[in-house]
Amino acid sequence: MADIATISTAIADALAAALCPDGSSASSCTGRPVIIRRGGLTQADLGNALHTLQEGCDFISIADTPESWTRLDEPLGRPWQMDSTQAATISINITGGTATLSLVPDTVPGGVVGLRIQGLAGIVGSGCCLYRAQSGDTVASIAASLAAMVSGAVAQEGAITLPAGITAQAINAATATARCVARRQQQMFMLTAWSASPAARDALGQALADALALTDWLVDANGSAFRIEARVASNDDTAMNRGIFARPAHYLVTFDTDLTQSVPLMLAGGIAAAGGVVAGDVLLGAPAES
Repeated sequence: MADIATISTAIADALAAALCPDGSSASSCTGRPVIIRRGGLTQADLGNALHTLQEGCDFISIADTPESWTRLDEPLGRPWQMDSTQAATISINITGGTATLSLVPDTVPGGVVGLRIQGLAGIVGSGCCLYRAQSGDTVASIAASLAAMVSGAVAQEGAITLPAGITAQAINAATATARCVARRQQQMFMLTAWSASPAARDALGQALADALALTDWLVDANGSAFRIEARVASNDDTAMNRGIFARPAHYLVTFDTDLTQSVPLMLAGGIAAAGGVVAGDVLLGAPAES
């Protein structure tokens, strides 16, 4: 989900790409070296070593202002919506009385597999047993988990030998990521251009404004989009006697605090029975309670 830290980093990345098109080892578009980062200037930035204001290095700092935080209305009811789908890498197939599990080579186990069984003792009609694959699973461990739910079934490596007198169908399903907007808010971010001369400050401040002039949306490292709007910029010469010239620019950011959850691409229903089996045509990764 989007956060003030991921937003600041996304803004820094966007400015770095626009102001330093030749990479971090080359000068910026102003012809001077520039350092872009979260937070303000440090005492080391003002010293006489390399990469300081006094040695001709410019800075852009990115900081959020807490007093500007405003909550907005989120979608009514906070509905969950499908965001993306992940194909299953684990699958199960049945031949005769044997169910065999397979994993796509060189992939992480993922998806939901199970058995729809008829003829189980104590269950009228169909029963289902299901397993949701985890990253540390193997075909052998999944087979053992499914076999433990079916009385009389035996697991060996990635195969399950089903007891006589029952019929079974394979259940295979992918998973999806669902997203819910838990909270929506606005907050001001201050992007400040720092330099040791007013001319260099003006050049960097203009380059910063140009870099974001046509940018309405950015995406952070978590894949969350946020809106960024320019508000006001000004020159700050209060520290000119120390050789520091600044241009703070305010940008209003609108972003969501969103939650994500992985869900199976299945429908649900049924009554939980002993041993993890569910009575009924159940297509879910967990038994439903009666």
